[in-house]
Amino acid sequence: MPAELTSASSPYAMPPIARHAGDALNKAVPVNDDYSEDIHYDDPSIPIHFCMDYFDTLIGHEINVHWHTDFEFAFMLKGSCDYHLHGASNTIRLRQGDGVFVNSKMLHSADNPTPGAAMSCLTVSPLFFSGQPAGTIYLDHVLPVANKPFAGLKLTAERDAAMLGEIRTLTAVGRHDPMRALDYMTHMATLWKELLRTLSTRDVPEAPSVEQRREQRMRVMLVFIQQHYGEPIDLNDIAASASVSRTECYRLFKTHTGSSPVDYLLSYRLRQAAAKLVSNDDSIAHVARICGFANASYFGKRFREHFALSPGIYRKQYGDRDSSDSSAVR
Repeated sequence: MPAELTSASSPYAMPPIARHAGDALNKAVPVNDDYSEDIHYDDPSIPIHFCMDYFDTLIGHEINVHWHTDFEFAFMLKGSCDYHLHGASNTIRLRQGDGVFVNSKMLHSADNPTPGAAMSCLTVSPLFFSGQPAGTIYLDHVLPVANKPFAGLKLTAERDAAMLGEIRTLTAVGRHDPMRALDYMTHMATLWKELLRTLSTRDVPEAPSVEQRREQRMRVMLVFIQQHYGEPIDLNDIAASASVSRTECYRLFKTHTGSSPVDYLLSYRLRQAAAKLVSNDDSIAHVARICGFANASYFGKRFREHFALSPGIYRKQYGDRDSSDSSAVR
């Protein structure tokens, strides 16, 4: 793997519109109430989107758990990270040169990066090839993948060079090239053919129906935390939101996030607090209170443990940085 990541001649070059990590400071994947991410295409007639994830600039140095109807192809440009597909029990260590395919509607997240880690992500709508659900290509070659109960695939530089090469080529297509739509179509078709070939030859474990039901319960509990994190909720409230026992609640959180429900709630509150500290001038005590911390001193202690900075220093260090370019970097 070449060390050069920004040279226009390098096959690993970062997309030109997403080279400046400073533009992405304090970013996170924006999600709706159901933890889904809305993908915003530069051109709605070409439902394909690119973005960069610079882990050093993400809140908590992690890609927060989310899902989307779009398929996702990600490529590790620099460093490494843990990528979680369908829960922390299915964790992939991505290293420089590796990639991952994420199936439609599957929960996924990433964390534990090495310093300076950077990932290029390509998301594409299931309707990319047809523009409407009745299309033959969609019905015969795309919908079967979306309906297949598997989370995704790890792509390695040695085994999946063809797919990774197409991903890199797609990210290098000129955004203002008048032929870009044809380039996208050409290379996406090749990439999808390689994916179908891989799925037909590789043993891909499918999630049993019971696991699919458990993931649905997990989503309910994640939504509950997102909607009520500022309130004095606890393990009992989280479990009750999905009508599961405390034991099942704990098991589901450990499976899907690697954390206990209480630890996940604390981490979520701290991430929300970090975002609020750099986006407004509210007092630290007020930020603590609206993020579910009754005691500002306790908030400060846990914030320092999580971010290695006090809330005040965190605000000073990151609050005045320019983060206006959010279309290609998060």
